[in-house]
Amino acid sequence: MSRYTDVEGPKASICIPAYQAARHLRATIDSVLAQNYCDLEILFIDNNSTDGTREILETIKDDRVRIIRNATTLSIYDNWNRAVRESRGVFVKLVCADDLLEPDCIAAQVAVLEENPDVKLVSGRTDFIDDEGELLRPARGISGIVGRQPGERVVRQTVRSGSNPVGPTAAAMYRRKDFNRCGGYIRYSLFPNVSDVDLWVRLIRDGDFFGMARTVASFRIGSGSVTATTSTRSLLDQYIRFSRHLVEDPYWNIPRTDRIVGRVNGYDKQLRRTVLYGMSNYRAWKRRRWAIEVSSAGDRRDKFIARTG
Repeated sequence: MSRYTDVEGPKASICIPAYQAARHLRATIDSVLAQNYCDLEILFIDNNSTDGTREILETIKDDRVRIIRNATTLSIYDNWNRAVRESRGVFVKLVCADDLLEPDCIAAQVAVLEENPDVKLVSGRTDFIDDEGELLRPARGISGIVGRQPGERVVRQTVRSGSNPVGPTAAAMYRRKDFNRCGGYIRYSLFPNVSDVDLWVRLIRDGDFFGMARTVASFRIGSGSVTATTSTRSLLDQYIRFSRHLVEDPYWNIPRTDRIVGRVNGYDKQLRRTVLYGMSNYRAWKRRRWAIEVSSAGDRRDKFIARTG
């Protein structure tokens, strides 16, 4: 049971949509329960999982936690939208069920939004980690947009970078009323895998952005994640189309030359993405191989002892 009512809710909500998330869910739970910010609810939306996710969630004993289970499996963005819309906090952060937060992430980002009413979105740098939580690349994101920035500056940097300079969902925080105002996550047939970047753009259309020059979260480069199974070429094509969409929007007044720069940078970023996922997959393969070798050595030892008994 949550200690909050619908009338008087918490100041902040961490929303965690979970689908077939048992593999890394406990690490994420430990991460969010370790937040040093008190006025907080933690909302899990179990998207009709069948892999043990439900059983893991049932072990949580913390009155900050609420758990909602979908009767049927929703699409990823429908589930993300439900997670935010079922929350009660003034400030909201969505965390995927395999990502991690630094212990003071919520406190630091709530402070930024409280002190800056015109800031619609705050984000910080992100560590990239592998399946076992080991570091792949530290402190990524927020390049060129540290500190308070007008929305136009951030959108232009998004186009020029050919990627997502704001960072993944776990790195960002915003007001729930602004999320509802701009329509939440929208599924696009042309760029379905950049809906998080699209949300960032719509949030800052009517306000500023604040980039924190510190690491606030860890994004897992998982060997079996949805992101991992999206081809590099497909993702690059979606960023190219999304950049064209932004350039053609007269509101942002972005020079078309920025799109050319972004296209070049996009190839570089997607190559780096391929390398990161390659590193994660290689590490996972090495761990599996080591486990097999240890198991085989144990079997040989057991057989030897049995023979020489």
